[in-house]
Amino acid sequence: MSERSILALIYTIDLLENEKGVDCASVLARHGLDRDKLDPNSEIGRDRELLIFTELLPQVDDPLLGFEMGSRFGFAGYGQLAMLLMTSETAFQGFQFGVKYQALTYLYGEIALTPGETTTALELHPIPLPPEVNRTLIDRDMVGTFKLVNDIQTQLNLDLRPVEVWMPYSRPEQAHVFEDYFGCPIRYDQPYCKAVISNEDMAVRMPGYNKMAQDMYREQCEAMLARREPPTEHLANRVTAYLSLFVRTFPTSEQVAQAFSIPERTFRRQLSKENRPFQGLMDQVREEKAKRYLADSSRSVAEIAELLGYSESAAFVRAFERWTGVTPARHRKEGNGNGINS
Repeated sequence: MSERSILALIYTIDLLENEKGVDCASVLARHGLDRDKLDPNSEIGRDRELLIFTELLPQVDDPLLGFEMGSRFGFAGYGQLAMLLMTSETAFQGFQFGVKYQALTYLYGEIALTPGETTTALELHPIPLPPEVNRTLIDRDMVGTFKLVNDIQTQLNLDLRPVEVWMPYSRPEQAHVFEDYFGCPIRYDQPYCKAVISNEDMAVRMPGYNKMAQDMYREQCEAMLARREPPTEHLANRVTAYLSLFVRTFPTSEQVAQAFSIPERTFRRQLSKENRPFQGLMDQVREEKAKRYLADSSRSVAEIAELLGYSESAAFVRAFERWTGVTPARHRKEGNGNGINS
């Protein structure tokens, strides 16, 4: 996963500590960070940020947490990208720039622009996320994206609104909050996120258009992209940490490569270079999880199999025996020394 501005993490820590009563210091320390020494001008790897969020966000029981997180994204936090969008010739060109330079945003997914005859869809396809933070980060990304759009509109005295929004989860009790924010109907249980905008609005000429300034900001965005190229060294360790976030449903190699913003062929080649192929990493993660689950005598083998993504207990038993040379029941009995057998 590529580097990104640390500002989104700082915004979230401020929200959690000042309004939600969460002490973030110990979690940050485990990841080598000191809250009082976070530099707003520095960057953080997206995988490292996700690990931190996965520990912190579940501590808050608030279905609107993602909404509040996205609302904290400030216009200035997007730096040169925000200025590039401001100097677009039309709204459509602005969205094109947003898609091209999306790696300079805080998103956990990929955005795409799909033009139609009368409307254009801005799509957000989230990367696979751990279930305990999935909706929170989807809400954050959708609200944060429209916070940026609305901030630009305020600066330029525009008023463009989507005609429809999609969200990839069931309608929540707080649906009215999102409907009021987006100012349009929302369709739930959709395959991905989407905002549908009329082509008439997309064609609106931006009052801040300036070709010379635009060229300058594009060059600066290109330079930032080059600097943030995702590192591939020690990739296997980072992939293992990412896979460890999941239960029941694990991402594929293709999905993990997408999550790390690395072409799949490059992803597989680097893992091969490190002598740690993807399937081996998946087996390692499942084996470590299985051993932890087996240490809990209240979990049955069937339940553990389900947590590890196996549809049948027998498949898990065979896999565990291949990893360790013993069955799960034998491992549990020998590990606990108390004769428990499941």
